[in-house]
Amino acid sequence: MAETRERWRAQLPHWEVRGRPHFITIRCAGALPEEVRLRLAEIQRALQAVEPRSPEFAQWQRRYFLTCEKYLDTSKGFAPFTTPALGGLWRQTLQTCAPICGWSFPHWVAMPNHVHLLMEATCAEPLPLRKAVAQLKGRFAREANRHLQRTGEFWQSEWFDHWCRDDDETTRIIAYIRQNPVKAGLATTWEAYPWAQ
Repeated sequence: MAETRERWRAQLPHWEVRGRPHFITIRCAGALPEEVRLRLAEIQRALQAVEPRSPEFAQWQRRYFLTCEKYLDTSKGFAPFTTPALGGLWRQTLQTCAPICGWSFPHWVAMPNHVHLLMEATCAEPLPLRKAVAQLKGRFAREANRHLQRTGEFWQSEWFDHWCRDDDETTRIIAYIRQNPVKAGLATTWEAYPWAQ
């Protein structure tokens, strides 16, 4: 049985499990139009009303993720990763944060208006997941806003997480991360896309 390290609810429920990889999706602020945000709010309410370990929870969580992805892959709204320097800055931020927070980021992709990453703990007591993600978001946002000569929110305050239940699921998630730019028509192979690992 997996050992829960922390569970909490914000707009979305979050669940950190010790010793398991976590799949994270972080959206840029302004990446989703109002009608999509309203639909996601409905799904969030449904998620908060069900038990996190239930099959119904998993179905609602998947519906939330797919609703986001369908729109995000169109690359509309605030899409800062179309600026090539930000892809390099994202890579550098991941490398800088890894030893500080006790998590590695072996697989990731920076899409035009969101990022996906797989996080794996590299020590017995890494920074709690919520603090590690907040640190990563904050460090990157400060530098990205400076580079873009802008102020204001860079990321949505909320982010999606899913802990990998087994090695097969981890393998599927890695394939999903890698194929996201191909599916969105940004590259013919994941290896050809410059902002993926």
